[in-house]
Amino acid sequence: MTDPVTLDVTINGTGFAGDYTARTYGLIPHRNGVNIRLAGVTSGRMENAERFAGSHGVTTAYASHAEMLEAVQPTIDNIACANAAHGPYTIEAARAGVPVIVLEKPPVVWPGYNEDRTADAATRKRESMDYLAEVLDEVAGSGSRLLYAEDFVYVDGVKGLVEVLIEAIAGGQGRVLWQQGVCAHQGSHAPAYDTPSLSGGGALFNKACHPLGPCLYLKQAEGIIRDGRPIRPVSVTAVALQVLKHQPEASGRHFRVLQNVDDFGRITVVFDDHTVAEVVGSDLSISGIRNELRVITDFAQYDMRINPNNENELFLPDAEAAGDLLLREKLPTAQGTSFPRPRQFHAHGYVNEMNDAVDCALDPDRMPQSGPLMAWDTMAVLMAAYESAEANGTMVDISEYTHGREFDPATLPDPRQFGAVFQRQ
Repeated sequence: MTDPVTLDVTINGTGFAGDYTARTYGLIPHRNGVNIRLAGVTSGRMENAERFAGSHGVTTAYASHAEMLEAVQPTIDNIACANAAHGPYTIEAARAGVPVIVLEKPPVVWPGYNEDRTADAATRKRESMDYLAEVLDEVAGSGSRLLYAEDFVYVDGVKGLVEVLIEAIAGGQGRVLWQQGVCAHQGSHAPAYDTPSLSGGGALFNKACHPLGPCLYLKQAEGIIRDGRPIRPVSVTAVALQVLKHQPEASGRHFRVLQNVDDFGRITVVFDDHTVAEVVGSDLSISGIRNELRVITDFAQYDMRINPNNENELFLPDAEAAGDLLLREKLPTAQGTSFPRPRQFHAHGYVNEMNDAVDCALDPDRMPQSGPLMAWDTMAVLMAAYESAEANGTMVDISEYTHGREFDPATLPDPRQFGAVFQRQ
């Protein structure tokens, strides 16, 4: 009998993302002979790291990311901290030779923030892409593999659509024509969210990115399955607005009113095959989280009502009956009729996402489904979207980035390895 394989996992960040990361590893489907050990955690405050370690069963709390990497030498390093640390921590992890780096969205923030500079959106885009290029080059040069943790890519509905897409392409169809997605709630509770130097932006940057991920992935998958190369985005138009800031105080009663970042963003993306995707991110949902994706193809329409959906319906005449249970993310009250979302971490793709990281850790030849290509194209779209918004919705060409940076075919996702969610007849 062979000894079990132990994967040492480290986590950077003890807020919402760090919490769901730790919890999600405990929900990954059981594998005989594999032990996942939460071996280290670090935070901006040591007391937060120690508290987190105690509540999540993490072996040791560390004062810094670098110290943790040296002590643990993790198999998987999860960068789930403030956005401003994403780039530096990814470089540190790559230089330390971490096999799998899981990077939460967004990939990086504009480096000018750390230098206390201001610049127009076009400059911020250019400098951000230059910085991300450095980060991805460090990862590639180290032999590490980057999983860009866009959980919407990993929802079961997207996995299922990829299964159908494979069959449709084999039959001579399989063109994804038009995609629409939304991610919204009442405003992030993270203290850093309303500080651009820490968050990188508002609803466009931190919420529209979620439905953008599967829109980009499905076009990548379509191209790879049919032609062996991904279909890439080439132009962007967008708006980014501060809606609540300009309303009477009473209008903000049920929301977090943001002063420094946008609370509404809309992006239209045109791909190099002349197809289109439209995504919305907002902090203007009064009824809790809203995560939806609609995909129109040449063979079908696929609607994913990720959260809420009407699979479960609950009526509570008194919210106190539910105690402190959160029936679905950001739901402001349990009173009345609601649509609970059991196993929310799985519904939002977190379990499938971390399971992909574990699969990559166990197989050195496997690449993440959401990897460097996803990080690069996402960043190009988001930064161009702010440039477009600054120019009153002017179309911005991003082909210099999406056609100008090629990715080694060996680093691309293999949609046929995404995993099955449907049964066969």
